[in-house]
Amino acid sequence: MQQSESTKPFRNERSGRTYRNKRYSGWSQRWVDRREQVLAARLLDEQGTGSGDHVIDMPCGYGRFFPLLRSKGLHVSAMDQSAAMVSLYRENTGFDDARDHAERADILEALPAKAASAGRAFCIRLFQHLHHSELRVTALRTLAGNRRRIVLTYYDDGCLHYWTKRVEAWLKGQKVRIKMIPRADFEAEVAQAGLKIVKRIMLLPGIHAQTWVLLAPADEH
Repeated sequence: MQQSESTKPFRNERSGRTYRNKRYSGWSQRWVDRREQVLAARLLDEQGTGSGDHVIDMPCGYGRFFPLLRSKGLHVSAMDQSAAMVSLYRENTGFDDARDHAERADILEALPAKAASAGRAFCIRLFQHLHHSELRVTALRTLAGNRRRIVLTYYDDGCLHYWTKRVEAWLKGQKVRIKMIPRADFEAEVAQAGLKIVKRIMLLPGIHAQTWVLLAPADEH
């Protein structure tokens, strides 16, 4: 079983740089980025991170959240399906090969050895591209190794965004490319992976599907 085609990795640095320069250039996307940075910071603080902690950033992309992770005093294992994105990630100011590491990896496979000791995980904008429950549970188990606490996003179907995407796809005669997950299904998948939801925050309640969660081992007190 494969991930959605919408996760097809960037093949070269040129396309990756174009994405990095244009993706969050419009006013609405700049607002989304600012809001996401605020929510990420809030959940990283609740995650219990401390200076010198080791965090997995996966999929890391070009490193949009690296400055935030570094500001929290974290050292980072950055991983992505795209070798081009991994290369761009290393260009971020403050990335230190003696402290951090970045390499190509797939969340549906075992983590590289250099990332295995991480006690935290950060997984943003992936789960809406995993269209099958089995894939999401596998990804959750990968992230949950070493009893990690996880900051993660998924798309919840209980919002206006769900219906606008379906109508848009119907009018174009296309399939919906992103997966919006019923809340009960996501909670069941989290439990199946041996985790529990500590906190949930909606990007824009009732309107946008993006949902931020802090996950912890199910037996954590």
